[in-house]
Amino acid sequence: MHFIQLVKSKGYKNVTVTDIVEKADYNRSTFYLHFKDKEDLAEELLAEVLGELKLAFHKPFLETKVVDYNHILPSSNAFFKHFYDNRDFYSLLTLEDSIPRMNDKFFLKFKEVFEEIVYLDAANESIELEHYNTYKMYGSYGVILEWIHGGCKQTPEQIADNLLEIFKTNNSSFHFK
Repeated sequence: MHFIQLVKSKGYKNVTVTDIVEKADYNRSTFYLHFKDKEDLAEELLAEVLGELKLAFHKPFLETKVVDYNHILPSSNAFFKHFYDNRDFYSLLTLEDSIPRMNDKFFLKFKEVFEEIVYLDAANESIELEHYNTYKMYGSYGVILEWIHGGCKQTPEQIADNLLEIFKTNNSSFHFK
């Protein structure tokens, strides 16, 4: 999308409606027919893509009551495909002069997705450890941000497989290097 490219090249604060209509080859009246200003365009873009994020997370599991990490195929993971397909949009998370509150809104949507998860132990009993879901959510958030910051060089399947392996790892002891 032209707006994303403008924000990446000029910074959000420096993008004008004139820039947007020239880059998109629209006239100003067409722009104002759809949006009040660039802030309205940014808000609509955020709402659209972040709304798709939640749908992408749930898509592979719509017919499943209990999700077993050992039966998730990385190639079926619409969540990481969503990030990959929208990597230009998500690359705005790495900019200092990006869409205002984009990082906050992304994090809140990401947290909303994870708050719906109830993790289960080996006996399919709910894990009632305080902060367990927060731990999993922040770990996933960090992996995704690092992947985006690195330019999404791994495929969605590779990053999904990597995160699945992390989630499946349950070591009861540790040592220092």
